[in-house]
Amino acid sequence: MKRAVLDMNKFSLIFLLCCFSLSFSQSKNEREERIPSSEFPEEAHRYFNGITDKVNYLKFYRETDGDKKSYEAKFKLNKLYYSVEFSTEGVLEDIEIIIKKKHIPKPVLEQIEHYLDTNFERSRFIKIQKKYVNNTSKNDKQFIDYIIENPESINTHYEIIAETKSRNDHQLRELTFTNLGEFKKSRKVSSSSYEHALY
Repeated sequence: MKRAVLDMNKFSLIFLLCCFSLSFSQSKNEREERIPSSEFPEEAHRYFNGITDKVNYLKFYRETDGDKKSYEAKFKLNKLYYSVEFSTEGVLEDIEIIIKKKHIPKPVLEQIEHYLDTNFERSRFIKIQKKYVNNTSKNDKQFIDYIIENPESINTHYEIIAETKSRNDHQLRELTFTNLGEFKKSRKVSSSSYEHALY
């Protein structure tokens, strides 16, 4: 019985280490290319018809991240930079807004910085985005309109590109936290997606 318990504990430890390794060591290898609006998913493209005369620019992209393909619309509205991502079928995946460090609530920022201080010798924020995932009863169009009209609404996640240093290891990492500052995942930003990650 004692041996069975020890074996279970050993298995649990290995399983947890594997999960941690997967959540921490995946690599961000995104590539994106600018595309004409005619190549953007038709239904998703129509969502932006009502704002084309209000935004500073509206650009469309095709994005690949490993085997995953998606489409992204980027625009600037009321001094905020938006990125709206869709699946290849035109289904909304998430909305991101670029923010500054000072815009993260202090208790949340403290928790994020505690994680960084615990896991790295040094870290520096390069890019911060609020991420919104539609967990409401609104359809995609309604949710996009709502976030555009209410950019201060509570987000679901923070996505942070940070320069990190551990021992002799110096990396650019993408880290995802919940809106309460709880760590979700981290992955290295590859050199091929460096410029894209910072945009």
